[in-house]
Amino acid sequence: MMTKSIRYFLLISLLLSITLASAINGVGNYLLDEKVIQPFLDGQLMRVSSMVDLLYQTTQSNPQSRSELSDYLVKRQPIIGEKFFFQVWSKDGTLIMHSPNKFNISLKDASLGFSDQFIKDNDWRIYSYYDTQRQVKVAVAELYNLRRELADDIAHSNANILLVTYPVFGILVWLIISFALRSVIRVTNEISNRASTYLEPVELGEIPIEIKPLVAELNQLFIRLKRAFERNKRFAADAAHELRTPLAALKTHVQVALKTDNDTDRNKALQKVIESVNRSSHVVAQLLTLSRLGEEESLTDVKPLDLHRLATEIIAYLAPHALEKDIEIELAPCATAPIVLGNDTALGILIRNIVDNAIRYTPSKGEVKVSIIDTGTHIIFRVTDTGPGIPKELRERVFERFYRILGTKASGSGLGLAIVSQISTLHHAEIVIGSPPNGVGLQFDVAFRKHRA
Repeated sequence: MMTKSIRYFLLISLLLSITLASAINGVGNYLLDEKVIQPFLDGQLMRVSSMVDLLYQTTQSNPQSRSELSDYLVKRQPIIGEKFFFQVWSKDGTLIMHSPNKFNISLKDASLGFSDQFIKDNDWRIYSYYDTQRQVKVAVAELYNLRRELADDIAHSNANILLVTYPVFGILVWLIISFALRSVIRVTNEISNRASTYLEPVELGEIPIEIKPLVAELNQLFIRLKRAFERNKRFAADAAHELRTPLAALKTHVQVALKTDNDTDRNKALQKVIESVNRSSHVVAQLLTLSRLGEEESLTDVKPLDLHRLATEIIAYLAPHALEKDIEIELAPCATAPIVLGNDTALGILIRNIVDNAIRYTPSKGEVKVSIIDTGTHIIFRVTDTGPGIPKELRERVFERFYRILGTKASGSGLGLAIVSQISTLHHAEIVIGSPPNGVGLQFDVAFRKHRA
């Protein structure tokens, strides 16, 4: 199981990797002894044999000086006395010259060239050759134990170097890891020192690319939380603002109803109470709908929908309200089913608010026509009424929350078109407000992308 600390996990892993690599390197060097060290030491045997042969040549004229020159050679080249043992044999088998023979062995029968022999409980590496000009055999021997000591010394040296440098490796790795994690520590400190209400994104400038996606997702979470808090805060402020007037009016009407002795006046006051309650209920419903439709929210339960069928259901629900105002409401038939991709609840709210607005602002004896147009690439939901319309300079502002055109007598909260705009944005639809071809009233278009199966 991975350690809970990235720092300690990296430190231990890297040090173990260094140890493993050094161990493999040491074992490899030791195993490569035969290929690297042995040829070098064999070369030394050949060089020593050449020196012995040269010594023999210089003493051919004075054989009595050979012992002295042998001692002199050993003294001048201590390594020969310490590591190598040599003998020179004549053709008839006579030992002509040799180095101090503390092992009391004979190299007379050594094979020409390189050979390995086990003589008197010791392994020897021997090199011998026959000088045909002087008719002598020169043989040089070296204990294998001395060769192994060299390989062991190299291995021990590598191990000692590793032990000495291991703390240095540990410190360097620790410093490198600390340097690499400083951006993570900075982000951690920045987040831990934040106030609970500070939800601004974390700067991504100095963050390594490995953790940038994590911080980016964290920033997205901050943005969503910020918007959610702002939406809840705005909902509370909006509710307090919008309910203050109808509640005050409701209280006034109740007081009038309680104080009057006239049944007609009392009934009028109670009717006003009902109207105030209805308006308050409408405002609360609109506020709740708008609070649920946050800009950052993605649509859920999205599916292909028949916009004409959905409009038929909504208009059937609103038809009694239109009849009360003596307004003719009409839904034009469609040749083909206009299919869009969306959420049926949200699109139902959009259709209801647009048509309801048209009914509210259209005077008695007026007309409200709903049509759905298939352009091939888009499905346009169009509502045309014979009301007062919206001046061009105010067509952008009507989507603002609680904005209502001055002089409007129709009841409303000023939130309906804000909700329509929000739902359109969630469905990637475009809203266009204009005037009908006859110039009377208002034409309200919402263009959806056509869904293709």
